[in-house]
Amino acid sequence: MRRRRALTLMTGACAALFVAQPATSRAADAWQPRRPVEIVVPSAPGGGLDLVARTLQSVITQEKLSSKPVTVLNRPGGGGTVSVAYINSHAGNGEYVTVQALPLITNRITGLSTTGLDDVTPLAVFVTEQVVFSVPGNSPIKNGADFVQMLKKDPSSVTMGVSSSPGGQSHDAAALVIKGAGQDPKKLKIVFFDSGGEAVTALMGGHVTAAATPAGVVLGPSQAGRVRLIGIPGAQREQGALANVPTWKEQGVNVDFSTWRVLVGPKNMTPEQIAWWDNVLQKATSSPEWAVAVKRNLWTADYKNSAQTRVFLQGEQTRLKTLLGDLGLAK
Repeated sequence: MRRRRALTLMTGACAALFVAQPATSRAADAWQPRRPVEIVVPSAPGGGLDLVARTLQSVITQEKLSSKPVTVLNRPGGGGTVSVAYINSHAGNGEYVTVQALPLITNRITGLSTTGLDDVTPLAVFVTEQVVFSVPGNSPIKNGADFVQMLKKDPSSVTMGVSSSPGGQSHDAAALVIKGAGQDPKKLKIVFFDSGGEAVTALMGGHVTAAATPAGVVLGPSQAGRVRLIGIPGAQREQGALANVPTWKEQGVNVDFSTWRVLVGPKNMTPEQIAWWDNVLQKATSSPEWAVAVKRNLWTADYKNSAQTRVFLQGEQTRLKTLLGDLGLAK
């Protein structure tokens, strides 16, 4: 009787320990990648999204957070729709994910694509990032006021390079600044590039008057004197390397805008797959290497898990629909 009672107590204790484990931990342990994980980038190498993907790859590898290798694959095109189509050719497979930005939502609002939030599984918000306006280092434009004056004098003389699709983050920022300066954003000459790196290269080559790009891709050329940073559309000045860059509000243009970077998977991912990514991404974004990358690339850390990201993106869809409607960019 004593032995039977002891066995009963042991069985009950083990069951209690299992119940006490967090559900997310149990679900994460229930699924593991069976092949190399692919992080798909919807832009060319060297852009803001590429920086996020390669940083994530490096952290997961260094911290040994995946039992399988992690690779980065660049699939530019269609403002991000090509990469979403690619991961959805593996629907329900948690081994394929893509880093995305505002075009994930704005493509559908502007009519560029029928792809939208319903076609992906939200996994995480990583960071927010400033869109920086810059001109060539030898440009007669010394600051935002000079840029606005040039716009007012002859809008047709200004060509703006943006590192996004129509209605994407850099285009939105540029349109807001132009509208804030009293001009019609639909009449400005806009050149769209597949990445921030390409836009900055065109700027340094004198092919565009100014560019609106993620902060991380323009800092190096700025420090080398090849480009001049003239404004950011954020509510207040940044710290660190962007501390000397005035906001557009300081220069008389009432704009408040920043962009974000998210990770999404294909539609129909299982709860176990989502839980695995929640576990991996929480650890990755808490690592010292990630913190160093956040500072180096001028990001603002803003990690949200899968459930929080789903709510966040639904809210952004409502906000961006109104914004693009006001800018005359919604279809």
